[in-house]
Amino acid sequence: MRPALVACPPDRQVRLHCGRHEAIVCAEAGGRVLRWFTGSASGRHDWLVPVDAQEWAADAWPKGGIFPLVPFSNRIRAGAFPADGRRIGLDLYPGQPHALHGFAQENAWQVVSQEADELAMEYTHQAGVRGWPWAWQARQDVRLSPGGLRLVLEVVNLSDTPMPLGLGFHPYFTAQRVSLNAATNWQHEQEMALCSQPNTVSTWDKGGETWTAFLSDWDGRAAMDWGDGTRLYMDTHGSMTHVVLHSPAGRYLCVEPVSHVCDGFNLEAAGHVGTGVRWLAPGRRTQVELDLALPAN
Repeated sequence: MRPALVACPPDRQVRLHCGRHEAIVCAEAGGRVLRWFTGSASGRHDWLVPVDAQEWAADAWPKGGIFPLVPFSNRIRAGAFPADGRRIGLDLYPGQPHALHGFAQENAWQVVSQEADELAMEYTHQAGVRGWPWAWQARQDVRLSPGGLRLVLEVVNLSDTPMPLGLGFHPYFTAQRVSLNAATNWQHEQEMALCSQPNTVSTWDKGGETWTAFLSDWDGRAAMDWGDGTRLYMDTHGSMTHVVLHSPAGRYLCVEPVSHVCDGFNLEAAGHVGTGVRWLAPGRRTQVELDLALPAN
């Protein structure tokens, strides 16, 4: 299967403003925040790695901005997992060994409302598309305020059977380091989680080497540091008690709040506890929120 093209031409991009903040969002490009920056007398500060591309293959997205993760985050080993006594097999892109980052970020969302400082958009996934047998709908709100940026993601199960679910956000920060508190660290191999162990680290530097950390039992808060006194604070609400940290050779720093660990569906089926996987009943909704806030003056 040839990967679909994702497009975000300038005339489809929405600019949000609030005070010194500006965000550029493209619903059709997987519900992405392409850029978020703050202006000052000394210039403009990009909190996120900016996305300048206007078109890309769905499996080769530019590494920048923020995109939503749903109905699962990170990887599903070999794109398959057991559910309800059957094996669910997901479509994989050519050359990709695992399913990655759900389906919301590779498809067009529809704008449902727009204000100067807020954009709401929806994506509906039909049962069977890409091998996922459940139908669901997601709504994402992007809001600017004087204090920073807020993202709200809500998912409803449109099927008549319970659906396994994971969700979260995938930001690419320009920061140098992150500090947070999480009690559990998952050992992993080739970015696939294997088993949990106690975590003893609270600060991770972007550095110059490629590294990844899968953390659980997280309190939902983090502080990003740019090394020059600039800081940004993350605060989450809802079921996102897991967080993925990733830096590829120091190019950027991902701090991804998510609701379950990498390959959580298979780990849960194998008897691991603390995976964060949940099942959403027919017609039920769940919501998570991400706040990115500047320090109070």
